[in-house]
Amino acid sequence: MRQKLSVAGSVENDRNHFGAALHSELVTTSSKTLLLVPGSAEVAQSPVVLSVPHAGILVPDIDAPLLALSGRGLLKDADLHVDRLAQRVPALGVPVVVAQISRYVLDVNRAPDDVDREVCPEIERPARPSARGLCWRTTTDGAPVLVRPLTLLELRSRLQRIHEPYHQTLAELLAERRQRFGYAVLLDVHSMPSLGRPGHTDPGARRADVVPGDLRGTSCSPLLSKLVADHFAAAGLSVRANDPYMGGYVTRQHGRPARGVHALQIELNRDLYMDENSFALVDDKAAAVTALLTGLVEKVKGLQLPS
Repeated sequence: MRQKLSVAGSVENDRNHFGAALHSELVTTSSKTLLLVPGSAEVAQSPVVLSVPHAGILVPDIDAPLLALSGRGLLKDADLHVDRLAQRVPALGVPVVVAQISRYVLDVNRAPDDVDREVCPEIERPARPSARGLCWRTTTDGAPVLVRPLTLLELRSRLQRIHEPYHQTLAELLAERRQRFGYAVLLDVHSMPSLGRPGHTDPGARRADVVPGDLRGTSCSPLLSKLVADHFAAAGLSVRANDPYMGGYVTRQHGRPARGVHALQIELNRDLYMDENSFALVDDKAAAVTALLTGLVEKVKGLQLPS
């Protein structure tokens, strides 16, 4: 049965800034929780896959009654517009996978067992306490996310509807490319506030323009890490690897360089392309970042990595 999704109130106009930017005629869906924009058939396939796990702000109707946030409250911790920054990537023959659901409902960049007892009291083996695990308890500003704790059935439902399809899609795309080329590359693209927030590890600190995260050299070949850092530095941007973000579950789960699968997280400072107060895209700045990201993917396509 197809689940119903909604975007509350004033969020709808914000959503239109970026959701429509992906080429709708190419989009296939998996239970409406993700978009898979395949690479153009007119361009030769490459080893590269691009993931956008945190741009979504949709809330399934089944989950909405348990969410303490709505409307513009859903935007604060979303990687708004990152899917729009990737809009030219499919034309390069590179598929883009975008999570549609708000990370406040379920964060696909967290491990499926990253659940503490405050989120789900029925969990048999709780994780260490975390306000922002698989299902967030509070925002980075400390606002409550959940109306009440989840039952085990509710938790399992979210995993089956949202988490599993996302990672199964990534795994299948990467396996296809590894089989064809001998190796595969996953670029996991995010955005970050320009300043660390109270719930972050660097409250009040000014972030670099770009933070490549390779789990301190363990999730991909150093050739890929260097190419990414050099690409953005050559454009005059400040680059700080693995600080304050090393990579999350997407990078850990899929990055297996010894097996020929290389995964790198890329955090883009939101000040590079949007107004952080109004959440609006700044067109000229966004165009520059879109061109930079597209150029990066072109370079990664031509990079020869160990299989």
